[in-house]
Amino acid sequence: MASSALSASERALSLYEALPYPNVPLSQTARNALPEMFKMSYTTAQYLRTHAVVPPEGKVLLNAGCGSGWETLMMAEANPGAQIVACDLSPASVKLTEERLRHHGFTDAKFYVLNLLELDCLGIQFDFISLNDVLYLLEDPTEGLRAMKNVLKPDGIIRANLHSRYQRQVFFRLQEAFQKVGQFDVPPAVGAQNVREFMGSLREEVAQAVFWNPANYAEDAAIMNNYLLSNDKGFTIPDLFRLLQQAGLSFLSLVDRPDWSVESLFKEVPEFVRQRLATLSLMERLHLYELLRPAHRLIDFWAGHAGSPSVLPWSNEDWLSGSVQFNPLLMDNPRFHQEYSKALQEKRPYEMQWTGATHGRISIPAENVSWLAPLLRGPTPVRELIQQAVQLGSPDEERATPEVLTFLTALEDFLFLMLQ
Repeated sequence: MASSALSASERALSLYEALPYPNVPLSQTARNALPEMFKMSYTTAQYLRTHAVVPPEGKVLLNAGCGSGWETLMMAEANPGAQIVACDLSPASVKLTEERLRHHGFTDAKFYVLNLLELDCLGIQFDFISLNDVLYLLEDPTEGLRAMKNVLKPDGIIRANLHSRYQRQVFFRLQEAFQKVGQFDVPPAVGAQNVREFMGSLREEVAQAVFWNPANYAEDAAIMNNYLLSNDKGFTIPDLFRLLQQAGLSFLSLVDRPDWSVESLFKEVPEFVRQRLATLSLMERLHLYELLRPAHRLIDFWAGHAGSPSVLPWSNEDWLSGSVQFNPLLMDNPRFHQEYSKALQEKRPYEMQWTGATHGRISIPAENVSWLAPLLRGPTPVRELIQQAVQLGSPDEERATPEVLTFLTALEDFLFLMLQ
């Protein structure tokens, strides 16, 4: 490994040995963290790639860069029956991850103190790999992508992310400023306190211009992971596509893809823009979005081996001959069942946080809550849902059919529903 990369690794190791991240109590359950579990779900990612509902039982999943183990716990909760493997550069982080999973009853997980670039020494091939908040810290992110590709099964999926160059630009400027005043060369606790003093001493209009809010940085880890983060770098959508190509991987989707719709940025899309959008590639459309609205800290993506097949949208005939089900994450979640049933009983809309939806939130009108209710029991034929909609007030089957299919298609696009 090049000396500069080793230096960056040593700095990261120093930080995360002192402050395993994120700082979540060991006893806290991940069962209700559905928006985050969405990102860790093997079945969800495979459905997007293949349109097949593939259960996680027996699959081998890796949480690389596991940190304090909070994400590893979500991976275990989101994928019942899967073999969970976790690794991190920091021995303290791996120890805490093991304690966390043992505390929550996951006794067969495996844990390794390991550099990401040395994954092949495990001798394990993985069905799913999640690498969160690490790739952008590597000296060469392509090396990290290749290291994961080398241990990924032919039909496996990688979930990883990059810091956005546009959304994080203020932090990149301030990181450079704190380097100039020597705060990357002091112990983490000292650096964090010095940042607080520095930012608190700025004139009010200067502090406002860099969005300093001391309430957001009560914990040292929050300061270290933003203002004093060694080797932090920003990327754009074209950068992501270039890195994947160099690593021999194919882009599958952004994890929060519905929230990257260019059309959603307009009150009404000008006709010349609409015409131009029809000619743009997926990469170009996503890049246009980030130029107009750099609101996402992370460019969070799913990728697979080069040449991964893409799937065509379902036809109306597919829908009418198939059955739908709620995403298994929802079916396995008692809180979802309770809250949905309550909305059904009270005849009101159902809403919840959901990473796959536009602006991260699902909203189901009260009348649709009713005819979707059979899904609480399991997979249901679409034609049965149409009949349910007719019984609950739709004028007739001819008018109910396109309305039901349109709504099911929207929920399936959010990976909230799956068609079999």
